[in-house]
Amino acid sequence: MKKHIALFTCLLFSLSAFSQTITSIYSFKVDSQNDVQTIVMEMTKYFDTDFAKAGAATVEIVDEHFNGLEKSNLSFVYKFKNVQEMQDEYARTSSSNEIKDVQEIIFPLVKENSQMLLKSLEGGKGQGETGVTMVFVMKIKNPSSYLDAYSELISKIEENGKSKLFTEYGLSEIFAGGQNDLGATHHAIIGATDMVSLVNGLDELFSSQEFKLFANKVSENRELMSKKTVFRLASFN
Repeated sequence: MKKHIALFTCLLFSLSAFSQTITSIYSFKVDSQNDVQTIVMEMTKYFDTDFAKAGAATVEIVDEHFNGLEKSNLSFVYKFKNVQEMQDEYARTSSSNEIKDVQEIIFPLVKENSQMLLKSLEGGKGQGETGVTMVFVMKIKNPSSYLDAYSELISKIEENGKSKLFTEYGLSEIFAGGQNDLGATHHAIIGATDMVSLVNGLDELFSSQEFKLFANKVSENRELMSKKTVFRLASFN
């Protein structure tokens, strides 16, 4: 992560005008399931320290399971309330001995594949704790028009209670970086407690009249490039 500090600093001028949630994602290829378990165990130990507990970020380790041709199978997801919080946390941890100690164990087990910086545009919470998330990777021609249609959909499902089918949902702009989907501009996510809840919830949402109206509005504006599911292995702070 340390090698990305300079890039992050350059992005601050562009991001500083926005107060939305900022998410940084570091994705890796891990060859052994035993290594995945070791990584989760060591990160759990780290986040049990007073130094880590003082951190600002909400952090998740996720298993990128049904992800098509992506080489990554494990990601660290860091969520910050705003870019100032992100900058302060990077500065706090960049040269810490606590970070160096855990990196010495983890880095030999992974091959870094990609990094991504997301800026939240819209989102909300349903009910329950997220166990699995569907990620929709999209290329959008007119972001403002798409955001209007998405916000209208969110308002409707929150009014009629369909939002409670899920644990969380949201739309983010890919501000920098990415994975295999070259040209992608946005991510939409829908979370659920487990796979059964996710599949059943999506079936109900996609068959609803409000979603059909939304899909019709954005059909010429959106290219769905890929979909993937990620399973939460651990979360901290």
